[in-house]
Amino acid sequence: MKRGPLFEKIQERVDFEKDEGDIAYFYALMSQIEYVTKLVVLGVLACLTEDTDRNKYSLEYKLIRANSIGEWVEVLTTALTGPPAQFIRQDARHITRDLTERVAKSDWRYEVVSLATDVATAFGLDGSIGHRVALRQFFEFGVMIRNRTKGHGTPTSDQCYDVCPKLQQAVDLVLEKYVLFNHDWAHLYRNLSRKYRVSKLLGDCAEFDYLKTTRDHNLQDGVYFNLDTLIEVKLISTKPGIPNIYLPNGNYRDRAYELLSYFSNDIDQGDATSWSKPPGRLPPSHTEGKQNLDTLGNTFTNLPQPPSGYIKRDQIERDLETELRTKDRHPIVTLTGLGGIGKTTVALEVINRIAKGSSCPYEVILWLSSRDVDLLDTGPKPVTPKVVSKSTISNVVVELLEPSQRSDSEFDPIQFFQKCLTHGSAGCTLVVLDNFETVDDPADIFAWIDTHVRLPNKVLITTRFRDFQGDYPIDVGGMTDSEAFDLIDQEATRLEISNLIPDQYKHELVAESDGHPYVIKVLLGQVANERKAVKPARIVAGADQLLTALFERTYASLSPAAQRVFLLLSSWRSVVPEIAVEAVVLRPDNERFDVQGAIRELRRFSLIEEVPSASENEMFVGVPLAAASFGRKKLKISPLRVAVEADRDVLMEFGAGDKESSRHGVMPRIDILIKSAAREASDDASSIEKMIPILEYLATRVPLANLRIAQLLGEIGGEVGASSRIKTYVNRYLESTDNSERERAWSWLADLCHTMGDLIGEIHALTEIATLSTTTPSLIGVVANKINSRLRELKNRGMGDGSDEVKQLIARTAEQMSGYLENLDATDCSRLAWLYLNIGNENRAFDIARSGNKKDPDNEHCLKILKRLES
Repeated sequence: MKRGPLFEKIQERVDFEKDEGDIAYFYALMSQIEYVTKLVVLGVLACLTEDTDRNKYSLEYKLIRANSIGEWVEVLTTALTGPPAQFIRQDARHITRDLTERVAKSDWRYEVVSLATDVATAFGLDGSIGHRVALRQFFEFGVMIRNRTKGHGTPTSDQCYDVCPKLQQAVDLVLEKYVLFNHDWAHLYRNLSRKYRVSKLLGDCAEFDYLKTTRDHNLQDGVYFNLDTLIEVKLISTKPGIPNIYLPNGNYRDRAYELLSYFSNDIDQGDATSWSKPPGRLPPSHTEGKQNLDTLGNTFTNLPQPPSGYIKRDQIERDLETELRTKDRHPIVTLTGLGGIGKTTVALEVINRIAKGSSCPYEVILWLSSRDVDLLDTGPKPVTPKVVSKSTISNVVVELLEPSQRSDSEFDPIQFFQKCLTHGSAGCTLVVLDNFETVDDPADIFAWIDTHVRLPNKVLITTRFRDFQGDYPIDVGGMTDSEAFDLIDQEATRLEISNLIPDQYKHELVAESDGHPYVIKVLLGQVANERKAVKPARIVAGADQLLTALFERTYASLSPAAQRVFLLLSSWRSVVPEIAVEAVVLRPDNERFDVQGAIRELRRFSLIEEVPSASENEMFVGVPLAAASFGRKKLKISPLRVAVEADRDVLMEFGAGDKESSRHGVMPRIDILIKSAAREASDDASSIEKMIPILEYLATRVPLANLRIAQLLGEIGGEVGASSRIKTYVNRYLESTDNSERERAWSWLADLCHTMGDLIGEIHALTEIATLSTTTPSLIGVVANKINSRLRELKNRGMGDGSDEVKQLIARTAEQMSGYLENLDATDCSRLAWLYLNIGNENRAFDIARSGNKKDPDNEHCLKILKRLES
C-alpha cells in the first residue's frame, strides 16, 4: 500500500468492511475502485494544457455534472484517445502511456485487466479480451461490474467471497505500479505569512519542502503532484492536515455540485462558478488584433479598431504617450488596473494617435491579445484568447511578419520572436500584450520578454496584476468626476434615458462605482431596462457575471493575508480607520501577519479606496460597491469565513461611517468602541481583557485612546480597574500630548481620582487645569465647583476638609480664579467664595460674594454665603 492518506484512509475502510463480511467487503472494494478511477481521471486531466478549443475545460465541465462513474470513464477515454490527447504535457506523456499502451501477458497491466475480466465473468458479463490489452480497460470493466452489482444487482455472499481477492489484487497492483501514483502528491495551503503548509498525500513530498520557507511563489491552494514542476489536480477537495478527501459526485445545480468522501460517506458542496460557461471553442475578442499587418500612417500594424464612444483620460494618456515616444529608456511599460477600468481602450487610443502622427517612432506595432472575457454593454462574454504561451505568441508574430525562412525545417518561431524583441522585426518595433494576466505562466513569460527586449524596441503590457511592473508602471484607476460625468451623459443619450438621470443620481453613480467606467455602463443599462433610476447597490448585488469578470482573477492573485483583509472589509461595507483594521486583525486570538502589507497590496490592486483623516495623521479605508459585493459572495464559501466574521463583529463595534464622517478622525470611532466595551463589561468585568489589546494598539498611534482606556478601567473598578493600572494609561497619554491637549487629560484624571477617592490627586489635577495657559473663566468656575463639591461630600461623610497639602492646592486655584474676577458671573463668584471659605479665609469669601451679589442681586448662591457670614 502506498504511503500517505491519499490511499491509506480508503484502505482502512476496506479493511474494516472486510471484517463485517464478504458482501460488505465487496461493496467497499467497488467504492475503492470508484475512488481510484476518479483520481486517475483527475490526474490525467491535470496533465492537459489549455488550447483554443478548451478541451480540458470541457472535460472538467462534464465531470462536475457527471452522475455516474461511467461518465468519468468516458471522460478518461476522450482525454486519452480523443482530440485532447494532443495537448498532453510532454513531461507527462509517461502517465498517459501507462494507460494506453497495449501490453501482453508478461506485463503487470495485463494481469490487472485479466483479474477484472475474471470478476466480470463471475457476474455473467462478457469478459473476453485479446492477446494485448491497455490498462484503461480495467476502469471500463470496473464500470461494468459496478452497474451489474451495486447498480442493478444483488450479489450473493458466495459470489463476493470468490471475487473479492481478485479485485483487491487488481487495485493493489494499480496503486503499486501505475506511474501516476509513483509521484509525490501533496495539499498546499498558503498561510497568512505567505509561506505554504504542505500536507503529504502520497510519498515523502521532499520536492515540496522549499515551499515551507519561501514567500516568492504564488500557487493556489489545492492538491498537486510533482513532475519537473508542480501540477495542480483540480476538483479534489481537502484541507490542511487532510481530515478528509472529497471528490465530485454529480448532482449539479445552481452553480454547485456534490462532493463525496469515500472514507466517511460525508457530503459537501463544491463551487462550480469556474465551470459555468458553456464548453467548446469561444468566439474571438472584439479587441483581438487583425489577422494581417496593414498600414496606419507610416507604420505597419494589426491594431484592432478603437472602440466607439471613447471618453478622454487626459492624464493617463499623456503619461502613456510620453513613455511610448521615449526611445532611450523603459523598454517595458505596463498599464495596470482593475478589469474594465479602461486599460485597453486607453492603449488603443494612444497608440492609434502615435501611429497616425508624422513622427511615429515605430515601423511595426504588433497587437497580441490574451483577453478571455469581453466586457460588453450587454454583460461579460467569454472569448478565446489569441495568445496564451510562448509558442502561441511566437506563432502569431510569425503569421503577421511572414519571414521568408518560416518554411525551413529548422525554423524556430520562438527564436524568431526573441530576435524581434532584440533587433526589431522590420525596424523599431512595439509589441503590445493585452490582458497579460491570462497567459499560462505570466511570471515566466514576463521574465522571458524582459530578458530579450532591447531599446529602441518596446513592449507595452496591460494587466490587472501588479506583479509585472515593468520598467515604467502606469496605474489606471477610476475616472475623475468630470470624466465620469461625460461618460454618464454620453451613455444616457445613447440609451435615451437622460430624463431619468437627475444630477443627484449622477453623483450617486460616480460615488458608488468609484469612477469605474464599465460598472457605470452596467448601472445605466439597468436603468434603461427598468426605466427608472434604480439604486446602484441593488443592481450590483445581483450582477454575478459582472462581479466575477471584474474581480475573480485579481482576487485569486492576492496573498492569503490580502484576501483575508479584503473579505473583512467587504463583509461590512463601511469606511473604517485603517488602524482599526490592524488592531482587530492583530488581536491575540488571531494568527499574526503583516496587516499593513496586506492593505498596501489591496491598494496596489485598486480593491480599496482611502480617505485621509483631517484631525489625525490616519487613513480610513473602504471597499467600492462592486468589489464589496464580490467579496461578500466569496466570503460565503471561504474557509476564512468564521475568522473573518469574528473580526467583523469586533470591527463593527467602531460604528459605521462614510467618507464624510471619516474626515472627523479616528477618535469618534474609538469612543464608540469604548462605549460598547463598557456595556459588555457592565455584565462581565473580565470581558474587557479581550478589548484591552485592541485599545492599546490604537493608542500607539492615537494617544488619546490611552486616556479612554484609563477612563474605562476606572468605571469598571475592582481588580480590573486598579489605580496603578489606570495611572499607567493616563501617564502614557500625558507623556505624548502637548499643552493644548493637557486640559482634557487633567480633567479625566480628576474624575478618575474622584472615583478612586483620591482627594489630593483629584484636587491636584483640578488645580493643574486652573493654572493652564488655555484656561477660561467658565472653565475655572467648573473646576472650583468640582473642588467645593468634593470637599462638601467629604464633610457630609464626617471626613474633614483635607490636609494642608489640599488647602495649598485650593489656595492656588483660588488665586488663579481671582485673576478672572471681572469676567466671572455671580454663580462663579459664589464658587470662588466657597474656595476661600474652605481654606478659612472668610473675609476674602465675604468680599467675593458681595461682588457677585452686585452682578446679580437675586443669585441665591451669593445670598446664602452672605447670610451665613453675616450671621
